[in-house]
Amino acid sequence: MRLLAASALLACTAAAPLTVTGLVQHPGPVALDKLPAVTIDAKFSSMHGPQAHHWTGPLLRDVIGSAGITDEPGRKTFMRHVILARGADGYAVSIAIAEIDPMGEAKQVIVALRQDDKPLPTPRLIVPGDASLARGVHDLTSLDVR
Repeated sequence: MRLLAASALLACTAAAPLTVTGLVQHPGPVALDKLPAVTIDAKFSSMHGPQAHHWTGPLLRDVIGSAGITDEPGRKTFMRHVILARGADGYAVSIAIAEIDPMGEAKQVIVALRQDDKPLPTPRLIVPGDASLARGVHDLTSLDVR
């Protein structure tokens, strides 16, 4: 029974690609495998002790950039945006554009497709520097630009 439920969940998740919505010119699904990938190392604490992994996938700024952020008129209005990243289970976190923009912190937040050189079943948001990987969203389904 559990095996059947797990394969049904994977089938549903695979059929529902990552979508970008909100203040973008081209809302909809994003072909993550068509974007350039980077590999980052992230260390974090978990209830199982310290962990360290390398993650590979496109930068979050490239994923959002592929949808084209819609800015308001004015000076540096793009820095007002936040991205709400949501997982299949409803868990959601926010990332400020200033964290990932080269004119801000330029963090290498990624949408991971691989962990330690092994493919992940679904995309995962990875925010390097978070002590507990609290903003690491499993089964990432949507990014809403606000």
